[in-house]
Amino acid sequence: MEITSSYKGIKTKASYVLPLTVLIFLFTIEISFTRSITLNVFLVGSIMVYLVWQRKLAATLMALFLPLIPALATFWSVYVNGSGLTDAWILFSRTFAFAGLGILFLVGIDLEELLLKCEEMGMPKNFVYGILVVVNAVPEILREVSEIEEASLLRGKKLHFWSSLVYVKVIFVAYSFKNRYTEAMYSHGYDEDGTRTHYERLVTPRWSWLAMCLYFVVSHIVWLIQS
Repeated sequence: MEITSSYKGIKTKASYVLPLTVLIFLFTIEISFTRSITLNVFLVGSIMVYLVWQRKLAATLMALFLPLIPALATFWSVYVNGSGLTDAWILFSRTFAFAGLGILFLVGIDLEELLLKCEEMGMPKNFVYGILVVVNAVPEILREVSEIEEASLLRGKKLHFWSSLVYVKVIFVAYSFKNRYTEAMYSHGYDEDGTRTHYERLVTPRWSWLAMCLYFVVSHIVWLIQS
């Protein structure tokens, strides 16, 4: 995302998260109901190319190996106890497609940017900023959990992730954060019922929507040719 212009003191930034999110959502729904190995393979290949182009090596390896065991288990189960080889290959490729779409959303979508774009488009601001508070509080909560574990070790007691004491303390920490974040937002002039102004606006270029539509059409042309 980069600055494209400034008008009357308001900066505008090019944002591509909305077209990409819509595309991921559409394909997630579609491959849930279609029986096309070609479409699944086309999606997986496209996602791999995108991740390599973005130099996301860890995400690329994750997309290759994370769904491998579930895909093999599904393939073997359907092949042995199901309706045959074709359905087994469909579900095998669909497992990789779902995993690829999930990883693409994880590494390709800035959640904060997506929420701010939705808020500009009319999503209730209290809902948006409530989620943003939770997202931004996660690192602080993890740091508090680490300090709790270290304090327990000093007392000779090791806390595991299944220890109920950890979750009880996390709840109290999160509750204390709620009051601090609320006070901080109001001290900066946040008004639940007021009209929000924007220091920076997110603008989705038209070509990104055109690129999304073109990719969607090409994928279906490939599917129809195979059919």
